Amino acid sequence: MSLRVAVVAEAGQMHSLTQAVLGAGVGAALLGRRLGPRRAAVLGAVLGTLPDLDVFFPFDDPVDSFVLHRGATHSLLVQTLAAPLFGEALLRLFKALRAARGRVYLAVYLCFATHALLDAMTVYGTRIFWPLWPQPLGLGSVFIIDPLYTLPLLLAFLWALSLRAWTPRFGGVLALCVLLSSAYLGWGAVVQRLAEGRAVDILAARGVTPARLLAIPTPFNSLFWRVIAMDG
Repeated sequence: MSLRVAVVAEAGQMHSLTQAVLGAGVGAALLGRRLGPRRAAVLGAVLGTLPDLDVFFPFDDPVDSFVLHRGATHSLLVQTLAAPLFGEALLRLFKALRAARGRVYLAVYLCFATHALLDAMTVYGTRIFWPLWPQPLGLGSVFIIDPLYTLPLLLAFLWALSLRAWTPRFGGVLALCVLLSSAYLGWGAVVQRLAEGRAVDILAARGVTPARLLAIPTPFNSLFWRVIAMDG
């Protein structure tokens, strides 16, 4: 693991492709047996990108647009209220889902919630508890575009597009892809703590004890990290 100590600023949102294939994985896993992998994955991809529609909200100026993005549509509380509304719409659109109302509600909510939680793992943060807690929360343990996270989900999505009917083999591969991507997020959180600890040692050797410190990955990977250190 390589590390640089620097004062930097970085912000952004998780790439739309990543959010789409994450939603597709959730949709296929929960609804694929009833709708078929193809339709369930496409539906999940659409639901997984819906929270980012707030980019079209007419904010007063570019600064507000940048700062206030990831607000209400990314709130887990608002998503809890919205899930039954979207769920009922899906029950009316797809007859195959009408006997599984609870599963449909859960699928919709998880497509929304995983989007918000993944955004919250970037350095920019997400207001996942708005309006009760209006401040954005961000772990900063994953870069906004990381192929190693996205690739397994993308492969599962592409395979789902080629299938009309659910197969046990696809189900196993889908579970593996979701597991690998989730494990990668866990890896990022662990390595972030290691990078911060190493940075503390480097700074201490130079007589610096920072008031605040945050390690964030450099673009497109989780092996090379930079550290923001605030002193005074």
